[in-house]
Amino acid sequence: MKKVILSAVAAACALSASAIGPNIFNHLGASVGVGTTGITIDVATPITGFVQMRAGVDIMPGITFNADADFNYYIPTTPEAQQGEMSLKGDLGRTQGHVIFNVYPIPKCGLFVAAGGYFGGKKLLKITGHSDELADYAGVSGQTSGSVIIGDYEIPADKDGNVSGGLRVKSFRPYLGIGWGRAIPGKLLNFQTELGVQFEGKPEVYTDHGTLRVSELEEDNNTFNKVRKYLKVYPQLTFRLGFRAF
Repeated sequence: MKKVILSAVAAACALSASAIGPNIFNHLGASVGVGTTGITIDVATPITGFVQMRAGVDIMPGITFNADADFNYYIPTTPEAQQGEMSLKGDLGRTQGHVIFNVYPIPKCGLFVAAGGYFGGKKLLKITGHSDELADYAGVSGQTSGSVIIGDYEIPADKDGNVSGGLRVKSFRPYLGIGWGRAIPGKLLNFQTELGVQFEGKPEVYTDHGTLRVSELEEDNNTFNKVRKYLKVYPQLTFRLGFRAF
């Protein structure tokens, strides 16, 4: 998270430094907004009469939800896996940086096409949970072979029956969008709105401890696996209030 913020600040400083140029980099704007990536903070500067560049940071608060998932463990005296169900918590909180170019086909019109990328915040969804049954089994057997099933993977539980892992995406994610409003207002304040998508690819399952295993049984109805299947692109809708610094 600190690296993302520092990178975004560095990009912002670069834009500010560019703003001292006599011709095209001669204005600076800023905005704050809310949307599906959380709270967004931007700074912007013009490159040409048709293009404005903005850089900033998106902070998604820790929005959480609970969903059930199957788990299994093996008893040495029984060849078949012992199964059960546990409640897991999903946490969508993450921080991302971005650099995006707004292209205005008609310079005097607020309509723009946006292209750029997001970086950092590769942990899309954090998954945690606890099972007393797995903890009891580990205490009796001295083994920690229990695991929770997410799609076609198994996240192992530790000796205390705790599960910690989640879904992660690429460190850099291309972005395309369309919107209305100039990144650098013509007056002191303006309103901006934007609709777009991040191209994340299929999220990967990861674990914070132990070794991720391929499951013999895939759990299709698992809520976390549905996120993995359908969030190959991340939809974005953002509303921003912008102001002109100079």
